[in-house]
Amino acid sequence: MHVLFLAIGGTRRRAVVDESAQVVADGHRATVVTDRAAQWSREQWHTGVRVVELAEIEQRMPALRIEQAVLFRAPRKVLRTIGRGPLRGVARRAEKSYERRVAARAHRLFLRTRGKVRGDARPRMVDALVRRGPAVDLVVVTDPVAMPYAERLTGGVRRASAPRVCFSYDYAGSMSNAAQGDKS
Repeated sequence: MHVLFLAIGGTRRRAVVDESAQVVADGHRATVVTDRAAQWSREQWHTGVRVVELAEIEQRMPALRIEQAVLFRAPRKVLRTIGRGPLRGVARRAEKSYERRVAARAHRLFLRTRGKVRGDARPRMVDALVRRGPAVDLVVVTDPVAMPYAERLTGGVRRASAPRVCFSYDYAGSMSNAAQGDKS
């Protein structure tokens, strides 16, 4: 069995780490999808848990790579080339000012307009990650931010082949896909 933990928002960190370790201890595969791995830097993952960072996958997208090269890398290279010797301090201040005032604003605008034109790409990235990898039998949604991702994974799939969805690995053994109760 392959269990996919959607921990996009980074809440319930301790529970995700413990439950993913339990999945591996039970002899199954566990994959944890996070927004940024830096949020999880204090956590100790079990050796069998695969952690996937969405920000890293997003950086591989062609449109974002071109945007990063035009807005950040090219101007940074030009300013560092010009700013050798006595102009080093001026060039560094100009670089930071440019990145804060121009490039960061343009980047946010790019993401906002891209999101309106093509929709949010992150749920599609998770969908592609699941479709490329081994079949997922269970999706554990660990926070509210991850709910649209889980909906996309289970939305357009035939009911027989859709993975089960739950909010904790503890619920996985004794529940149907239709209803989930709490343990009390």
